[in-house]
Amino acid sequence: MSELNMQKPFGIRGFNMCESILRHSPEQLTRFIRRMKTLHLNTLIVHYDYGWKRYRDLILRECADAGVEITLMTFGPRTFFSYTDAKPEWFAKDENGRPFTEEPECETQPCRFQPEGCEAFYHGAVQWLRSLPPEIRRIHMRAGDGLMFCRCEKCRELPDHEKWQPFVELFTKAVLENRPDLEFETDIYVKRYNLPENRQAHTSMHRIMYDTFFRHPHFPIGSELDTVNKGYLAYAATEKNPDAPTPNSYHWKRIQEWAQLCPGRVYIHDNAMAQGLFGTFQQNTGAYLQEQELYRRLGIRGICYEAYEPGYSFFEKHFEVLFRAMEDPASAWKYRPTELEKALDREFDMAIFCTKPDFPIEKYIQDPVRRRQAEFYREYHCNFTPEVYRNYLDFAFEHSDIMDPLVIGFCMMENGLHSRKLKFESLSEEAGRFIRYRKLWDFMEKIPLTEDPIAKTRKLLEELRARVR
Repeated sequence: MSELNMQKPFGIRGFNMCESILRHSPEQLTRFIRRMKTLHLNTLIVHYDYGWKRYRDLILRECADAGVEITLMTFGPRTFFSYTDAKPEWFAKDENGRPFTEEPECETQPCRFQPEGCEAFYHGAVQWLRSLPPEIRRIHMRAGDGLMFCRCEKCRELPDHEKWQPFVELFTKAVLENRPDLEFETDIYVKRYNLPENRQAHTSMHRIMYDTFFRHPHFPIGSELDTVNKGYLAYAATEKNPDAPTPNSYHWKRIQEWAQLCPGRVYIHDNAMAQGLFGTFQQNTGAYLQEQELYRRLGIRGICYEAYEPGYSFFEKHFEVLFRAMEDPASAWKYRPTELEKALDREFDMAIFCTKPDFPIEKYIQDPVRRRQAEFYREYHCNFTPEVYRNYLDFAFEHSDIMDPLVIGFCMMENGLHSRKLKFESLSEEAGRFIRYRKLWDFMEKIPLTEDPIAKTRKLLEELRARVR
């Protein structure tokens, strides 16, 4: 790439709200989109499955006013099967032949050896495409985390990315035959980072999103210093023996392959705010600036960072620096890391910030609310008890103007049940149903449009807080 092109702004500069929309009040959602204009952003990825039906008009209006283009993203299996009388046998199964999910949800994966299910997937895709409002000109189809791909007798012989590939092809066919006027794309994500054997569907797309999930946040993509996270390769990679020693170095190899296959059409999605971090900023601005330069040299088209209003204030300065550099690469040279960022550069055994029991948080974070948030997050990881659950949730609700109490409360509950560190006694029938959901957003999407999703979810979390033991 020429030096002149290296100085050009990234063509795609934006946010991906992921599954967070229903955790926003209308006021928060409005503020989030309007801020994009001041940051000179041009792309917002909006999740159709979770919140679009409730806030469609608001999102369309505010994005139009801000000059932001919408990419409407959907979980193909969840959305397309919802247009049919879906049968569990169409879905991915465990080693014993039992479907992982009984109805379409966030984590539903399809089985490629179910002809009726494949036909239903295509039919649902066509129905969804025909339902889109005229304002939507760009769409994105994906599936959830690739940890529950099918393990039936036929599927288990295939690498995971090939289990999913037929559905990428069916989606492409549906678009080209029914809505060829739309620009469309898909994602490269967990267990499907490898190039498929049949690449025609991907090469016909206008863009490809590469999601750097399981990357270490303190080191730039391409680094081999993220050895503490090398175990995550077993979750991210399709191969039993990946060709790189760590997640960050593995991602760099795969990004180069996809950039070569689809030159000028690959962009990056990075889970910068990562819902599982509960708003804990990773103090990694310098690392992200370094990888921006790598992406420019490779011809990557741009970056969308995961972000949402609950918890945004913890990341505000971080995003200001990153987006300034996306427009003006020279500004990155002026960045000087903070003392905390420099200290984390020496912490090679910390997978994410705040998970080391003896790290002196109080030495580096002076603001009492931010310091307490970091301390609570460390307690959650290092010394999780019912008391920590109650106190952290109280703190999050007390500061709900800047924190994300719904995801904090739900994820702590889910982890506590899985690790058997928490139990809940004498729950109401509704709360009992609530704790059985795999994902918070699947529960919230089913709340009737006549009810307040935030208030309803908070009420249930308050019941869990009172009943935890």
